[in-house]
Amino acid sequence: MQIPTDKVPSVLVYLERRKSRKFVGELKYNFRKHLYVFVYDKAYLRANLIPLGPELPLSPRKFLSSSLFESFIDRLPSRENPAYQEYCAAENIEVTEQDPFILLTTIGKRGPSSFIFERQKQAFLGAIELKGFRKKLGLTTREFAIGFSIATKTLSSIENGRSDGRDAMKRLELYIRFPEVALFEFRRNCAAIHRDKRKQVEHILSTWPLF
Repeated sequence: MQIPTDKVPSVLVYLERRKSRKFVGELKYNFRKHLYVFVYDKAYLRANLIPLGPELPLSPRKFLSSSLFESFIDRLPSRENPAYQEYCAAENIEVTEQDPFILLTTIGKRGPSSFIFERQKQAFLGAIELKGFRKKLGLTTREFAIGFSIATKTLSSIENGRSDGRDAMKRLELYIRFPEVALFEFRRNCAAIHRDKRKQVEHILSTWPLF
C-alpha cells in the first residue's frame, strides 16, 4: 500500500455509540522514519474502554509500524469488490486513489465496529509559525530568504503582517511541516551563507522532531 501524502495530516479515531462519542486517538505517519504512529488519547485510556484492535491494546505508549496497522487495513474494502467503484463515487474520490489516509477517512470511515475515522484538516500556517521556524533555525531574514529562495521583501511583509503571502506560504509551509524537504532546499541554496551557520541549520533540520 502506498504511504500517505500530506493531503490528510492524520486520522482521528472516535468511538461512536447511540448517545455518546469519545475521541479514541490519532494515527499519523512519520515521513522521516517511514513509520505509522498511533497514540491513544489519555482520557480514553482513563475510561478503560475497548481497544481499537488486538495489535493496539490500551496503552499510553506510541505504537509504531512500518506498515499500516491491521485494525485500519480491515476497514478498507477490497478493490476486487464489485461495489468498490460505487463506494469511491459516493465519497467523490477516484477509484485509483492510493493514499491510505484518504481511503480511511472516506470509504473506510464507517464499518461494522463503532469506531469512526475522520481526517485531521490541514491548517494553513501563517506569520507566527513562519517567524518561529526561522528563529528556530537561527537565521536572519536575509539568510532565510537566501536559503529558501524567497525574496527578502516578501518574507518581511509576511512576518510583519503586511501581506499573507499566500502563494509563497504554500511552499514555505511544506518546509515547516517536512524538515527533510527543507533540508534538501536549504542545501541547494546555502552557498552564500557562512559555513558555521550552514552546519547549524543542517543539524537542526536533521534532528527536527515531526511529532
